[in-house]
Amino acid sequence: MQFRILGPLEVMSGDRALSLGGFKQRAVLGLLLLRPNQVVATSELLGALWPDESRPMTARKIVQNAVSGLRTTLSVHHTRDEPQGAGAPELITRAPGYVLRVDPARLDMTRFDDKATAGRAKLAAGEPAAAAELLREALAEWRGPALSDLMEQGLDWPEVAGLRQLRLDAMEYRFEAELACGRHHTVLGELNSLAEAEPLRERLSGQLMLALYRCGRQAEALDVFSRVRRALVEEHGLEPSRDLQALQRRILHHDRELTSPVEEVPASVRLLHGAAATGPSSAGRPAVAAPPAPPLLTVAGQQPERAAAEAPAVARTPHPAAPHPAAPHPAPAQARGGPVLGRRRDVCVLLVRVRARTGGGASVPEQLDVPLNEAAASLAEIVEAHEGTIVGSLGYLTAALFGLRDDWAAAPLEAVRAAFALRDAVGGLPGLGIEAVVTMGRALVREDSAGAVSVVGTLLDTAQHLLSDVPPGKVHVGPEVAACTEGWVRYRKVARGPDAAAKVREACALHPREVPVRGGEAHAREHELAIVSSHLDHSRHHHAPYLVTVLGDQDQSRSRFLTEFQHRVGRLPDEARVLRPAAPEQGGYGPLGLTDALLDAWAASSGARRDAPVDELLTELVRGAAGTGPTGDRLLRSLLVSAPPFHAARPRAVMDVWKELLVLCARQLPLVLCLDGLHLVDEAVLDWVEELVATVEDAPLLVVAGARPQLLGRRPLWGVGGGRTSMLSLAPLPEAPAAAPLRVAAAGHRRPAVHQRVAEVPRQTRGQGWGPGPGDEPHVERRIAR
Repeated sequence: MQFRILGPLEVMSGDRALSLGGFKQRAVLGLLLLRPNQVVATSELLGALWPDESRPMTARKIVQNAVSGLRTTLSVHHTRDEPQGAGAPELITRAPGYVLRVDPARLDMTRFDDKATAGRAKLAAGEPAAAAELLREALAEWRGPALSDLMEQGLDWPEVAGLRQLRLDAMEYRFEAELACGRHHTVLGELNSLAEAEPLRERLSGQLMLALYRCGRQAEALDVFSRVRRALVEEHGLEPSRDLQALQRRILHHDRELTSPVEEVPASVRLLHGAAATGPSSAGRPAVAAPPAPPLLTVAGQQPERAAAEAPAVARTPHPAAPHPAAPHPAPAQARGGPVLGRRRDVCVLLVRVRARTGGGASVPEQLDVPLNEAAASLAEIVEAHEGTIVGSLGYLTAALFGLRDDWAAAPLEAVRAAFALRDAVGGLPGLGIEAVVTMGRALVREDSAGAVSVVGTLLDTAQHLLSDVPPGKVHVGPEVAACTEGWVRYRKVARGPDAAAKVREACALHPREVPVRGGEAHAREHELAIVSSHLDHSRHHHAPYLVTVLGDQDQSRSRFLTEFQHRVGRLPDEARVLRPAAPEQGGYGPLGLTDALLDAWAASSGARRDAPVDELLTELVRGAAGTGPTGDRLLRSLLVSAPPFHAARPRAVMDVWKELLVLCARQLPLVLCLDGLHLVDEAVLDWVEELVATVEDAPLLVVAGARPQLLGRRPLWGVGGGRTSMLSLAPLPEAPAAAPLRVAAAGHRRPAVHQRVAEVPRQTRGQGWGPGPGDEPHVERRIAR
């Protein structure tokens, strides 16, 4: 007879679960099994089953009946099912209560404790492999939370909480043993899930940091430390332990002692995956390599069969993301059996196609072997030199991601520079040409346990669609990339259809001036970035809005600062959301211009379909923030009423609705609203920004307002008083080439204006505070079209 309490309560006789009666009878058995072979007082049984204030007069009699029923059940089934000579469990009355005598080997709690103790001893003796095996066996005794069927009925016993802690301890010892064996890829998924569920267990967080570091994910390891420190400070006012702080410093300094021991992989596994498979196999037969899959894309003029043989080497070479130089090359993910991890994040995609030039003898397939190999080598070297990661190759089509590493703000420019370098390198090879596309947006980035990176999402479909129209030798970029890099890259429009001409750009050349060094300005602004980040932490901690005004004469430098802050926050999408409307043009904009920019920014940040109708976007926004109740209906009606003519109160009403929506969004997830170029906007917009911070309560909303110092000339008391505002001045840095202000992905989405007369809008509404402002004419035209 087997007794199981590490999960729902079960008593097994052979392969059959016994019926244990009603809830009170099962609860009595559960408490006796928590203290096997020990006397449990009747008063303790009463206290465990009923609170003092609701204990019935017949409580003692109920316990006696439960004990009697259990004795009968155990005795009958032991006599009927158990072999002669097997030790029978006994439920004995012994003052001041009862004792359940049971063979310790028949209780899963005892087996768990014995194996966990043996595993810890092996680990202390320097035998991590044996320790990991014992600890895995110990944890296999668990079938779920201890006595979960009883605890679901409202019981809360300290012994059960103690068992949960013992289980977590055993898991931590097992992780330590697995890491000592070099199996960081195997345990990374479990570590990540458990550390999220137990954010205050510092040992567990340290193990996750070490596993991430060994997988080449240093930035994520440091993010774990920041998350733990924030939780400790906000909830308990404590700093992380010295051990965890020391681990953070060692990761920052790339301590070689943190590198992993190499896990021994069985030869049979290596043969299965083609790793160093030379000579005969263990079965005496020679190993046979699997034939390569034919490429999906071929060189012009070649048959698929021939193209498979000619495919560049890069198509079969893994490129893990940013591995640590001293870390050993990880074993294949299939050999380890690890999970595939994924999360949505902002990335920049470079899609490259190498093709044979038409005409001339150089396009004969046999003559392309050497140039193709050189092209593959150049592609890998150039992408890596520009901090990119190759995520896949099919035939002559290769995709690389930029922005997976620390300096995301520089990723678009680095991707364009890599495209130029590839064009020059491959274009100089005999018989070969190249086309490339660079685009950016949100995608699901997945990394398997071996560190290999892949990307999933419509972003790749968009890039492939754009690539199909790129002429030989050209580089095209999406509108967001062009907006981010127009200060350093010279572009020209590409005629691709009625509405695409305003979107896709051909990248012609870098400006003949110094291109900024990756990370240079972000590093120089580290102090200012930390200040703004601390205000975000303050807003989250106090659940209150806060306004930070960033003043700077140089539009480009100020915009790069806001972009870097945006992407630092975006690395943790579960902790905060960033909304960044497009900065106004030189003419500025009024309330309608801001609301249009807010909607465009929301559509870009949420991954909404860019060509979706306005009504559809507004419905999705409102229903996501306010739901389908009366509040959502009211807000949606206010926003959908867009037919002309506009009346004087209309812009104010729309702005008030947007304020309410932003507050609702912030209460769901802390919100950062980045508004640049406020020195150009209408007075009504400035009033709205100040009201947003001064009048809102109970919402973690950080407003980061960028402007030139002229703003203080218009509003001398801007950001003064209230205790929720601060001001930050950006000291001048060596300036990159003068150009239009930098914009980000959220700013790239613009619907075309419709040429209708603005005179249809009543003239008395213009220039009157909350009417359409001087810069609102294009936005009024667009609203008329809607």
